[in-house]
Amino acid sequence: MPDKQPRSPADGDPVHVLFLCTGNICRSPLAEVLARRAFDTSFRFSSAGIHAIDGNTASDHTQAMAVQRGLDLSGHRARRLVDCEQPDVIIGMEQHHLVAARGVFPDLDVARIRLLDHPVGVTDPYGHSIDVYREAAEHIEQALDALDLAEYTA
Repeated sequence: MPDKQPRSPADGDPVHVLFLCTGNICRSPLAEVLARRAFDTSFRFSSAGIHAIDGNTASDHTQAMAVQRGLDLSGHRARRLVDCEQPDVIIGMEQHHLVAARGVFPDLDVARIRLLDHPVGVTDPYGHSIDVYREAAEHIEQALDALDLAEYTA
């Protein structure tokens, strides 16, 4: 069973940031790989879904969005939030993801569980056209550009 206890990153350990969506096949895996490129090694990024089916690959459209940005999601496999070790920060795509995160990690400071783009969130493109995926990818990129993770490194 994964460790659900809060922890403080040891000196030099990267801050573990978990991106959270519903199925872990669209928004959160894309946010994860985009964040890896955008932020330095002070951070370690992963992703999960509140209703993920373990082992699912990223959706075809999500993989296409990654490729268009010079990234690769071909090795991504979905995982469930309840199977994750406690991260230092959880960034959800929608409000109900934050509620689920608080239920799984009740000891994590509420200030460390937040929306990627407060207060609007990032709409789920699952099952929609490639254009909706493109809009979601652009939304994620813009939200990551505005994201300040420095407060979590102290």
